[in-house]
Parts: sequence; structure tokens; C-alpha cells
Amino acid sequence: MKILREMVRSTTMGMDAIDHVMPYVKDETLAETMRGQKECLGEALAEAKRGLTGTEIAESEGSKLSKTVLKASSAISAMINNDASHIARMLIEGYETGIVSLQKCINEMQKSHEEVPICAKDLLKSYDKHIRALRKYL
Repeated sequence: MKILREMVRSTTMGMDAIDHVMPYVKDETLAETMRGQKECLGEALAEAKRGLTGTEIAESEGSKLSKTVLKASSAISAMINNDASHIARMLIEGYETGIVSLQKCINEMQKSHEEVPICAKDLLKSYDKHIRALRKYL
């Protein structure tokens, strides 16, 4: 199911992004917020994986090249500017990207009169919640 693959892709990227910038986070409350968000993403990832085969999961998680590019760009950006505001903005932009891609899948499913999994709707709500939590660091 396309939406489950999208959930795997976006939650994997989100968790990886958090891991890549975490070493540069100096604000302990931001770090704690990020750890909680990573845990939430991990739960959504596990839920999405239950509906996919091993091959579908591997394809959804992305290539080594895309993971390397994400790691390098996020780590370099955080290394250059480790201000809590900058880190929060990076994460917010990532969540917004996840919202757009997930919403597109949901809209396609609704047009086709397919039932949207509750876990996808819950992930959208989580992304919104994560963005609201990060706004105080801007």
C-alpha cells in the first residue's frame, strides 16, 4: 500500500535527521523534545512496517546515497549553526515535507474511495503536534 510506504519513508527520514543533528544540540529541553519526537516516529514506523513486505520496507527506507546526502546536509547545517532556533527550523521543514507527501497520498486514496489507515491520519496529527512543540525554539 502506497501510503504505508510513504509513512516508512518519511518516518525513517525524520528519525535519521534527528540522529544526525542531535550531537550538535546544546539546549537540553530541545534535545528532550527531539528524543520524544523520535520515539513517536519510531512507533509510527513500526505500525507502517506491519503492513509491508521486507522488500517494500527496504525500498521505502531509501537508498544509501539519499541517506548519505541527508546525513551530510543536516549535519553540516547543524555544525555551522547549532542554535536551537536553527535546529528547530530544520526539523519543522522536515515535518512539513512529511505532511505534504502524506496528505497527497491521503487525497489520492480518498478520490479512489479507499479507506485511509488510521495510523496515517495519526501520523499527520503527530507531525502537526511536533511542529507546535518546536515553534517555541524559533
